[in-house]
Amino acid sequence: MSYKILIAEKDSDTLALLEARLLARNYDVFIATHSDEAIRLVQKVRFDLVLMGTTMEEVDGVNLAKKMKQSITGLGVPIMLLAEENEVRELVLSRDRGFDDFLIKPFDAFSLQLRIELNLTRARERLQANPLTNLPGSIAIEENIRKRIDRSELFSVCYMDINHFKSFNDRYGFERGDQVIRHTAQLIARCLELSEADRNSFFGHIGGDDFVVVTDTDHETRFAQLCLQEFDRIIPTHYEDADRKRKSVLVKNRSGVPVSFPLMSLSIAAVTNLYRPYRSMAEVARDAAEVKAYLKTQPGSHYLRDRREMPLSSLQESLEVLSPSDEKRDTSKPLGQLLLDAGLITEIELNQAVKRHVETGERIGQVLIRMNAVSSSEVGKLLESKFSVGYVSLKNHILTEDLARILTEEFVRDHRVVPITIKDDALELAMVDPVDQETIEAAEELSGLRVIPKFTLENEFEEFLERNRLKFI
Repeated sequence: MSYKILIAEKDSDTLALLEARLLARNYDVFIATHSDEAIRLVQKVRFDLVLMGTTMEEVDGVNLAKKMKQSITGLGVPIMLLAEENEVRELVLSRDRGFDDFLIKPFDAFSLQLRIELNLTRARERLQANPLTNLPGSIAIEENIRKRIDRSELFSVCYMDINHFKSFNDRYGFERGDQVIRHTAQLIARCLELSEADRNSFFGHIGGDDFVVVTDTDHETRFAQLCLQEFDRIIPTHYEDADRKRKSVLVKNRSGVPVSFPLMSLSIAAVTNLYRPYRSMAEVARDAAEVKAYLKTQPGSHYLRDRREMPLSSLQESLEVLSPSDEKRDTSKPLGQLLLDAGLITEIELNQAVKRHVETGERIGQVLIRMNAVSSSEVGKLLESKFSVGYVSLKNHILTEDLARILTEEFVRDHRVVPITIKDDALELAMVDPVDQETIEAAEELSGLRVIPKFTLENEFEEFLERNRLKFI
């Protein structure tokens, strides 16, 4: 393997000396004598190391290094500054570094080769098996979190996952998919800078479409919000016009039937030791997985921090711990307790359901139904009082052509609603969240009818959507 090294230096003597010594060691050498030329090369070539003079024209070496770090192919590439002796104090004391190492001029051949080999070795260990983005992998991520735990630092870990990435890959191919991964990496790096979270943050790539950012707790929210905003703004540009206008892609399943999938979105599951101590990476990953599992049930891009601020004192407190925290819901008595009070389930069944909920993020009601502890109709009837609206079952509901034209398939899927009947200019609408006033207003605007909300269960909605998917296409 021939390592690719960029020399960005305007001094001709230093440049000639470096080039000769690197070529003698069989490195693949690229030359840039101006900052704009260096940036263009970094954007086109995946370098293993950059040697940079501190006196580059237009942009000095330190600032040029920061710009290179923002480049897609520059992520994770070590940058070594070639500095004069009188610059060392300033470099060492600088808090805002864009470089990884430096070498003082004039330097001898042995020192140069030693520092190059050390940087290449560190880069290989840091990058592991992620050549696509040149970002640190899972081992480096775990090491960073372990060091913060050992130093008793306050930190947040943001697990970032691209939703519906597989459908994009299936539709457009792996090469286009790789472009999305690299673009997302660049976007995250840029948002770290814009949110001023980059100075004490660590950015890694677990693999596939999963990224991790470890940052200061007080920067977490601003960074996450910027990522969602930028991702939703930029990601549609990766789709062709027809898919972008439809806001979905059609991908054939194993039976050859076209299935509609939404455009890609971003989930950011965050955990922090601000309220609870962490002793290991395993504990961090466990809590993040629970938050991530819940986010995966929600349409669109979302960010959620684990809000469990202290150890739970009872099973009942955990029942809705991963549910949306909107004031619209009546959370005075969780569903599990209502079922227990009504004598529909036992304490043992509730305990089993809570354990499953904590492991997977699946809602308590859905777990109990799958356990055959209660029926859908029993849960639905019990929740009528909780939401103060009537329950309607979708198990035998038939979607007629007239009803299918009332709302778009995208609206039905994203808002988790189903048209039931139309009578006297009113639309009876089954809703997984029947107190979502924004959805009700949007349905009224789209249909031109007054909406009467009804409550339906999430598992019945999913089964209904699968049965009637082709009716919307």
